[in-house]
Amino acid sequence: MQEFKVPSSKSISNRLLIIKYLSQSKEEIHNLSIADDTVLMQKFIWQLNEYDKGINKTSNSKFFCHNAGTVIRFLISLLAFKEGIWRIDGDKRMRERPIEPLLNVLTELGAEIKFAKGSLNKLPIEITGSIKKGTGIIQVDSSYSSQFISSLLLVGPYLKGGLNIEMIGNIVSKGYIDMTISLMKRFGVKIKKNNNRINVKYSPYIFKETSVTSDWSSACFAYEKLSLMKEGELFLRNFSIYTIQPDSIAKDFFSHLGVKSEFSEDILILKYDKTLISLDSKIFDISNCPDIFPPLAVSSLFSGKKICFVGLESLKHKESNRIKAMFEGLKAIGGNVYIENDKFIIDGFLNIDILEKESQDIIIKTYDDHRIAMAFGIVGFKYKKIKVDNRDCVSKSFPLFWENLI
Repeated sequence: MQEFKVPSSKSISNRLLIIKYLSQSKEEIHNLSIADDTVLMQKFIWQLNEYDKGINKTSNSKFFCHNAGTVIRFLISLLAFKEGIWRIDGDKRMRERPIEPLLNVLTELGAEIKFAKGSLNKLPIEITGSIKKGTGIIQVDSSYSSQFISSLLLVGPYLKGGLNIEMIGNIVSKGYIDMTISLMKRFGVKIKKNNNRINVKYSPYIFKETSVTSDWSSACFAYEKLSLMKEGELFLRNFSIYTIQPDSIAKDFFSHLGVKSEFSEDILILKYDKTLISLDSKIFDISNCPDIFPPLAVSSLFSGKKICFVGLESLKHKESNRIKAMFEGLKAIGGNVYIENDKFIIDGFLNIDILEKESQDIIIKTYDDHRIAMAFGIVGFKYKKIKVDNRDCVSKSFPLFWENLI
């Protein structure tokens, strides 16, 4: 049985780094993710520690976040609560991605935020950190990203009077909000969630030594690999059936596409089993787990089943517009794919000859999106003519991805 090596969770890693910094604890975080986003978060935490010591305050108050959505959104709230003048920017795509709902809330709480000329509510921004206390119930538009909520929650325990959030709009990626709440509770915070309202008491973190489990979002590419090869077994280390990661729902979705999941202590064992596949069409709601869409969509195409994806709202605000990127990529490899009334529908192959007979390479445009590159990288493992235009972008979440395809 072959091992499929996945990194530890960057979602958990980045939350833990914020929690540890706020607690000022010296306890260790073991098995941190080696993804670019986590490395960047570690760099920024180091900058803040240096700033706190009075070292190079000017340079250590500037943060360039590239296209790291989680990093920039978590950082914005942290800096809004921290005394100082902070300058934050990102690359072209990050300047296009939404941050306005978060900035509106922080301004309402008392932060002073300035924008470059012609860039209202977009990067680059300058924040004068000054927030010290909460004020009534704060409404947050949660229809773009759950990261706005998580960002505010993480700093909430340090607000005198606490923090009261009411989530409005169609709340996306609820599981990631629950992940944040679970980690906060683990380290001593008094927090309650009731439907669309969350109350955080003033209760600073009590951080303890901890370790990060492996990443379920990355594990999805192991499922995809088996579903495309239609045979074999893989094992993945440091997984448990009990997890706070919402993307663990992958084991249920992929079971309909022929991949069975078994657990043996901290080992996840995946097996291809064609008897699991029925001819029935399926509806996959990915509103709580949008990151699994690229590998799940590719696997759906190769299953020959009719699969309808719903809950796509947040996909266009990711590292790329993933609805567009996946539509173009699946069409390029011969897929019968169409979009209808906010539904992404896959209905088997339109032209299998594109993969099996034509000799010319097919280059998939990734839009520098790591998950698009990996999803079609798996296709390229089976069909060598399929190539992605940027292999290096996978380092954002899964630096050792290509080693699994040797």
